[in-house]
Amino acid sequence: MNRENLRCRSFITASFVFLFLAFNTSALAGGKAHEHGVASVNIVAEGNSLTIQFEAPADGIYGFEHEAKSPADIKKRDVGVDKLKTNGDKMFLPAVELNCKAASADVKPFVVDSNDTGTPSSSGKKKSKKGSHGEVHAVFKFDCSKPLTGSKLSFAVGEYFKSIRTLRVQVLSGNLQEGSTIKNDKGSVNL
Repeated sequence: MNRENLRCRSFITASFVFLFLAFNTSALAGGKAHEHGVASVNIVAEGNSLTIQFEAPADGIYGFEHEAKSPADIKKRDVGVDKLKTNGDKMFLPAVELNCKAASADVKPFVVDSNDTGTPSSSGKKKSKKGSHGEVHAVFKFDCSKPLTGSKLSFAVGEYFKSIRTLRVQVLSGNLQEGSTIKNDKGSVNL
């Protein structure tokens, strides 16, 4: 394959991954009910690269859903964010023989659930309702020494966040596109 074809294929793949993540994020946000104990996991495996998008109610990560303002809440938030950033490779477990290494972890510590429309303020901007549903969004990227197609991915999210008991998983890998529900980290998904 010449360089031009490889560059074109990489661009198409990157565009497809972006569209997949954007579509699934908006589809999940628009049609999902905010559920405590449930996290959404979107997985894209392409060659030797693995991207995992993780979304959970803030309550499952910090123990509360409002924006952290008090020193105690800020500390809980920071501990939760640090736990996500440093343990992605322990929560999402590709097969050992693939020799996957965490490349990056991007965490958005407080995202207001898109189903929470808020109430208009006098300035015309929407103000969050007192009971707004905050979420935590994270994207983990892994580089592996072998292609991921045909392998499995296991989970250990509950070891780090005890109140997250259910993972709603969507996988896109090569020609494979499927969804699964993982309860209490039992089971795996095909890549």
